Parts: sequence; C-alpha cells; structure tokens
Amino acid sequence: MSTVTAPAATRRYPLNAYGLAPKLLITVVIIVAAVIFSQVGPAAYVYDADVALLAAIGAIGLNLLTGYAGQISVGNAAFLAIGAYTVVFLHANLPFPWPILIGAAAAAIVGFAIGLPSLRLGGLYLIFSTLALQFVVEFATNQYDTSTGAIAGHFIPSPKLGPWLLSSDRVWFITFLVVLVLVALFTWNIVRGQPGRAYAALRRNEAAAAVMGINVTGTKLMAFAISSAIVGLAGGLGAYFIQEVSSGYYSLTLAISYVAMVLIGGLASIWGSIIGAFVVTMIPFIMQATASSIGGASQGGFFEKNLSSIDTAIYGLAILIFLFFRPEGIASLAKLKRNQMEVNKAALAKSWSGGTK
Repeated sequence: MSTVTAPAATRRYPLNAYGLAPKLLITVVIIVAAVIFSQVGPAAYVYDADVALLAAIGAIGLNLLTGYAGQISVGNAAFLAIGAYTVVFLHANLPFPWPILIGAAAAAIVGFAIGLPSLRLGGLYLIFSTLALQFVVEFATNQYDTSTGAIAGHFIPSPKLGPWLLSSDRVWFITFLVVLVLVALFTWNIVRGQPGRAYAALRRNEAAAAVMGINVTGTKLMAFAISSAIVGLAGGLGAYFIQEVSSGYYSLTLAISYVAMVLIGGLASIWGSIIGAFVVTMIPFIMQATASSIGGASQGGFFEKNLSSIDTAIYGLAILIFLFFRPEGIASLAKLKRNQMEVNKAALAKSWSGGTK
C-alpha cells in the first residue's frame, strides 16, 4: 500500500517543530510580567524601564544592520536626531503619531543615501562614512538650535492618542512595550525570510553572495533604510517621551552606547538587542545611585563632575571585555545552555538504549 504525502504548500508544522512553542510561552510570560510591573512597580523604576524599552527599539534597528547584514555603523545617534527633530518641526501641525512616522521615513531616506557609499566602501571606510554623518547632523542640529534661540532645547508637549493623554511613565511603558513587540515581530519576519538569508550571505562573503544570485546592492540599501527607519522611530518616540529635544543629547557618546548594547547583548539577536539595551541603560542610573550613596553627587565631587565620562569609559570597557571573552554576547549564553541540554539528553538516550539491549 502506498502512502500519500501532503504537498509541501499545504503541510502544517507545529510550533514546537521549530522550537518556537517554549520561546513563545516565555515571551508571553515576560510581557505579562512587564505589564503588571508597569502598573504596580515603583515610579522611579518604571521610568528607568521606559528608557530601556525605548533604547531596545533603536538597538534592534542597529542590530538589523550591523548584526544581521554585517554593515558596521556608528551613525545611529544621527538617525535618532533625525526622528526627534522631525517631531520638533511637525508636532504643532500634525497629530500624534504622524510626526514620528514621517521622522522614521526621513531617517530611512537618509539611511538609504548613506548606504550608497557602502556599495564601494567597507570595514573602516564604512565606519568613517557613518561617523561623518554623525558629525554633520550634530553640526546641523546645533546650528538650528542656535538660530531658533533654543539653546536649552525645544519643548514638546505630551501627545494625545485618541482620548488618551500620553503623559505618565506608566502609560509610556505600555506604549513602548507595544511598539517594541511590533518592531521585534517585524524584524523577526525579515530575518527569518528571504531578506534574512540574503543578509546572512552578505555578512559572510559579499562576492559569494553575488555569485549565488543575491542582489548585493539592493540588499545593502534595504538594510540601511529599514535599520535607519527603526532607529528614527525610536528617536521620534523619545522626543515625545523626554519632552525636550536638544542637539547635545544626540552625541557620539550616545552612538557608542548603542553599539555597546548590540555587542553586549549579542549580534544578530533580537533578544540580545533587548537585553543589551537594559544592561547599558542601567549603567548611568547605577552610577548616579553609587555617587549619591558615597556623597559624590550631593557635594559636587568627582563623580558628579565626571559621570558622563565614567559612563563612556564603562561602555568602552564593556565592549572590550565582551569582544575578547564573549563575542557572541549575553544572548549566546541561552543558546549554549540549550545546546548543552540537547547533548545531555542525547547522551542519556544513548546510555538508556545501550542498557536495554
């Protein structure tokens, strides 16, 4: 008797066939716990978590470009500024969230343009081209602040989404969490589909990718545009959240902190981006708490005067440590543990089968 196999297009595979069921369950539990925390947790901690969630959105965008597509960029703070200053220009004339969406589109256009040099440049030269963008945007935004008399920054009022006023940290937490989930799902669909396979081939070897028939030019430009749009989206959200936009905030130090998020959390990992964002954004809060506990911040001492420099030094030190000892980032620890469990399970099964012969 012959058996009939369903056509590939009509087969239904269970989630667990891809190992997605446990991951989905863990993700749902984390989201539910986060929502509960946002409503009952201490107000100061909720604000800290807001900052981390916002950073995680931008970190996913950067990781899409650097981790998945292998295109190194240190111009992410420039795209945050593009998203934020678009809100400055448009918030008085357009309702929320249109200024944010337009800012993301503007960042995508600039990212596409910056991606053009990557067609000929690579490695150190590509880093310099994105670094040049960072300095250009810093100069342009500083000149705009000076010409408009907004040296102290541009004030952005709390936005309204329908009948809801987005003003409290607890409301912003839910907003950021929803956007983070949507961005993570969008990115996951990209990296698990044909674009993701093209990114992986591009990351390993551009020449080999071209031989395989991959459109290297289109793949690179798409990676730059999508990554820049996500980072610009985070910049626009941040403008409404902080309610103040100033050129001094979008500095090279901020760009380095985002690179640290991706490297510490794990390259080519969405969860790594989120973990890295939480780790890095907690550093300034921990340093401020430490300075206050020893009296440095309250007395205008060394720590108060040098907190920003200390944070930057810690970012750099953390990057070096992870590059040398854990280049795959924190996210790789879970994969390492899972692989070890599979090895132990296989060894147990083998020993059991050997003992029953």
